[in-house]
Amino acid sequence: MSEGPQTLESSPVIKTQKRRNHALWLGPLIVFVGAVSYFTFFAQFPALRDFPWINLPIVIAGFALSFTAVKRAFSQPDIYRGKISGSLAFVFSTLLSGLFVGYISYLSYQLPEPTPITQNLAVAPEFTLADQNDQPISLSDFHGKKLIITFYRGHW
Repeated sequence: MSEGPQTLESSPVIKTQKRRNHALWLGPLIVFVGAVSYFTFFAQFPALRDFPWINLPIVIAGFALSFTAVKRAFSQPDIYRGKISGSLAFVFSTLLSGLFVGYISYLSYQLPEPTPITQNLAVAPEFTLADQNDQPISLSDFHGKKLIITFYRGHW
């Protein structure tokens, strides 16, 4: 019992489920972690403050991942989802990457050069003050020791 040839209308429709495009959110997250960790942690170290050897590759990798995810969402929309959310995430990655690269390549070098006056202030001048018991104490009393000098305005 042959029913005859099947036409396109009578053939079963196979609907494929779209895959999640995890790189849409992973890319901006990596860019965010790379940029923020520079200011919160890595800028404490002089070798990493002068040029962000660790953070710049992280930010670039996050941006590349974000770009790849958006490209995938638009080139294969039947497989991957995320055209709108991916576009927004890519804009976020682009802005944050641009701000970070702009800061490290331009803004951080706009600080004024030290003047002779500020270079002379790097060493505290000799002084004598009264301590909490009204005994005189001088800066020279701490010669050769590490010292943190804090001045408070006012009285208590």
